[in-house]
Amino acid sequence: MAEMQDSWKEVSSRAEALGLKLKLHLEQERDETAPREPGDTKALVDDMSQKVTDAFESMGNAAKDEAIHEDVKEMGRLFKSALMTTFNSVGAEMQNRASGAMSDEDADFESHVQVAKNELDDAAGDESGAGDA
Repeated sequence: MAEMQDSWKEVSSRAEALGLKLKLHLEQERDETAPREPGDTKALVDDMSQKVTDAFESMGNAAKDEAIHEDVKEMGRLFKSALMTTFNSVGAEMQNRASGAMSDEDADFESHVQVAKNELDDAAGDESGAGDA
């Protein structure tokens, strides 16, 4: 159970770090314009339009940043690992509860859990990078 919680804490930590990097990209590219006069609606609309444009440009530039690419890949690996740990914990708990005689329905469910665990293990072993851009 502690391993499962640690896996999800790591995912959360990496997601927070990635969010901060993206925020930094946006702040670095933000163009501080001259302050507008109070009540200047056109300036407000122009300012909002520029900020939206800047935000999209910043996200585009962040998408080209190799460090961001690596962080996203690592976060994906951590997320997959956390899911596998969770499924393994659930499977172990089910085995503990089922220790002994199982009904046919329970045995069928257990076999589905095992198949899912095997598929996740196979996916985790396929870190060859095939399909990575």
